[in-house]
Amino acid sequence: MIIKRLSASFGRLKNDSLDLRDGLNIIEAPNESGKSTWCAFIKVMLYGIRTSDRDKQGYLSDKTRYRPWSGMPMEGAMDIEADGVMLTIERKSDGKLPMRDFTAVHTGTAEPYDGLHPDTAGETLLGVSEAVFERSAFISQAGIKVSQTPELEKRISSLVTTGDETSSYTEADERLRLWLRRRRFNKSGTIPALEEKLALINRKLAHIESFLDETASMRLEMEHLKKRQGEFIEEAAAWDRYDALLSLREAQKNVERTKAAYGEIHRELTKNGPAPTEADLSGIRGDLKALEPLKTMLSVEQQRLKDAEAHREKIFSTKKASVFEDTDGALAVQKASSLEEIIRKNSLRDFRAFIWLILAVIAALVAVFYTAVAPQLTAIRPAAAVVSVICAVSFLWRAIKHRAYRKELSGHLSLYHASSVAELEDLYKEDIRLAGELAEAEREVAAAGRSVSSASAMCDTIFENLRRKLNTVSPGAAPGNIEAALNRVEALLQKLTAAKAEIQAAESYAGVLQASSAAGGNEGGATAPGSSRQEISSSLAQLEAQLEDLTNRYNMALGEIRAIGDPVVLGSEKNGVETELAAQRAQYAALTLAIETLKDANDELQTRFSPLLSETAGRIIRRLTGGRYEKLTFDKTLDANAKTADETVSRNILSLSAGTADQIYLALRLAVCALVLPAENRCPLILDDALANFDDDRAALALDYLKELAGERQILLFTCHKREAAYFGASGDVNILRLK
Repeated sequence: MIIKRLSASFGRLKNDSLDLRDGLNIIEAPNESGKSTWCAFIKVMLYGIRTSDRDKQGYLSDKTRYRPWSGMPMEGAMDIEADGVMLTIERKSDGKLPMRDFTAVHTGTAEPYDGLHPDTAGETLLGVSEAVFERSAFISQAGIKVSQTPELEKRISSLVTTGDETSSYTEADERLRLWLRRRRFNKSGTIPALEEKLALINRKLAHIESFLDETASMRLEMEHLKKRQGEFIEEAAAWDRYDALLSLREAQKNVERTKAAYGEIHRELTKNGPAPTEADLSGIRGDLKALEPLKTMLSVEQQRLKDAEAHREKIFSTKKASVFEDTDGALAVQKASSLEEIIRKNSLRDFRAFIWLILAVIAALVAVFYTAVAPQLTAIRPAAAVVSVICAVSFLWRAIKHRAYRKELSGHLSLYHASSVAELEDLYKEDIRLAGELAEAEREVAAAGRSVSSASAMCDTIFENLRRKLNTVSPGAAPGNIEAALNRVEALLQKLTAAKAEIQAAESYAGVLQASSAAGGNEGGATAPGSSRQEISSSLAQLEAQLEDLTNRYNMALGEIRAIGDPVVLGSEKNGVETELAAQRAQYAALTLAIETLKDANDELQTRFSPLLSETAGRIIRRLTGGRYEKLTFDKTLDANAKTADETVSRNILSLSAGTADQIYLALRLAVCALVLPAENRCPLILDDALANFDDDRAALALDYLKELAGERQILLFTCHKREAAYFGASGDVNILRLK
C-alpha cells in the first residue's frame, strides 16, 4: 500500500495536507509543528479511534488529545494506492463519536469501494492488526522499543509454524491457568469447594445416624408412658362418672326449686287479674314520657303569662304618669303650634314696629333741631312732634300684643311641663308609643292565658288516662308513686322470665346428665374409685410432664434431622459430589499436563524464531553501526543483548548508550517488519524522530539503509533536524517536504 495524499482537521492541524510519493519521504519540521500529529492521524485513518479509552491522571486519550484546536469537527481524508487501485478513504465525526463516519470511494469519483469496514480497514489494507502495526512499522522515538503482545505473538507463531494466526501462547497459557485456578487456587476453587461440600455431607449423615438411634429409644419410652397415661385417664373418667351421677341428682332437685320459684312470682303478678305484659308497661311509660314535655310546656306558658302581665303593668304605670293622661294630646300640640306660628308671623311685624320707633326718634330729633336752629320755622315743629307721637304709639301697641302671645304660649307649655313646642311634640309621640306597647302587652297576656289553659287541659287528659291504666297493673298505687309501682311490676316480670329460662336450662342440663349417665351405665348407682381424685390428678400431671418433655426432645431430634436433610437425598447428593470431585481432579491433572506441554511447545517456537529474528536484526545492526555490532540476541520479551566485533560476550542493552540502544531497537523493528509483515502487501514504514539520538555518522548509515529499504516499501521519515534533508540534497528520488 502507498499513501499518496493526506488532508486533516486533527489536533493542531487545520485543513492541512501532505503530498507523498512512493519510496523515501522526508518530512522536516521543527518541534510542535505537527509531526507526531500527522503520524497519529495516519494510524487513526487506518484503524480509527478507540472511543472507550478514557482520560486518566497524567494521560490523555486520543479523542481528547487530538481534538481540533480550531474548534472544527475532527475529520480527514487519505488517498492511497492498494493492489493497483486508487482509493480515497474519509473519516468524519458522528455526534460524540470522533472519526466514526467512514467512507471509501474510488479516487476522483463517488463510486463506493466495497470491502472496507471502519473497524477493520487498516487490517484489510495492511494485513496486520493495530497492535502489530504499532510494534513493527509505526516507529517513534518514544516508542521505538518493541513489547510483546498476543497479536505479535500470533504473527510470530504463524511465521515459524503453519501460518495460523488464531493462537497465542500467552493467551492460551493464561486461559489454561485461569481454568486451573477455577478448580484449585490455595483454598478456593471448585475442587476445595467440592471437598468441603463432601465433608459437610458426611458430617450430616453421621449426625442423622446418631439422631435416628436416639429417636428409636425415645419412641419406646413414649409408648410406655402413654400406656400408663391411659390407665390414669380411665381412673379419672370413673371419678367423672361418679361426679356426673351426683350432679344429675342435684340438677333434678334444682329443676323442682326453679319451678317453685316461678310459681310464686306468677301468683304475685296475677293476684289482681291477668299478668301485665311488657307492652302494658311500655304504654304506661310512654304516657309518662308524653306527660313530661306537657308539664314543661305548661310551666313555660305559665311563666310566659306571668312575664306578660308584669310587662303590661310596667307599661300601664308609665302611661299613667303621662302629662296627657286626662287631656287630648293632639289638641294641646295643635294649640301650641298655632301660638308659635302667630309669634313667628309677628316677628316680621315687630321689625316694622322697630322701624316706626326709629321714625319716631327721627321726627323727635327733627323737631328739636328746628327748634334750636330755625325757630322761625314754627310749622315744622308741631308736624314733627305729631309724627313722633304716632310712631311711638304704634311701636308700643305692637310690643304689648307680641308679649301677650308669648306669655300665652309659655303658660300653655307649662301645663305639660315642656319648654318648647318641639319638646311638647316629643312628649306626645312618646305617649302614642306607650299606648301602642300597652295594647301589644294586652294581646300577649291574652295569648299566654290561652296557652296555659290548653296545656293544662292536655295534662289533665293524659294524667287521667295514665291513672286508669295504672289501676289495671298496680291497683291502689298513689299518683306520686307511679314510677316505683312500674319498677316493681317490671322487676317481677324480669324475675318471671329469668325463672322460666332457669327452668329450661335446669331441665336441659338434667337431660344431658341423664343421657350421659345412661351412656356410662350409671343409671342404677355409682361408687367412688379406690384412689382419690387428687392422687390420680397428681400422678397424671407428673406422667404428662414426663411425656411432654420426652415428646419435646423427640420433636427436637426430628427437627434436627429435618434441618440436616433427607438421608436419601444426602446420599444421592454425596454420590454426585464424589463423581464431580473425581472429574474436577482429573481435569486439574489434565490442565496441569496441558500447561506443561504448551510451555514446552512455546519454548520450541521461541527456539526456532529467536535465531531467525537475531540473524535478521544482526544484519541490519551491522549496517546501522558500520560493522561495530555484529550480533544481537533476544529473550521472549524481546529484550536485547548486543555483541561487538571485538568482544567475546554480549552485553545487555541497558548498559549501552541511548543512541546505540535506539539503533539496536530500530534494527529489531526493521527485522520484525521484514519477518512479520505480509510480503505480498508492503506496509508503509512510518518513523517519527526515530533518528533523533543517532550521531551524524550513524544517521548517515541509517539514511542509506532506509533509502535502500524504500525500494521495497514506502517510508515516511518525520524529523526535527535538517541533516536528513541536507544529506540527500537535491536527490530526485527522495521526496523532501518542509513544514512550517
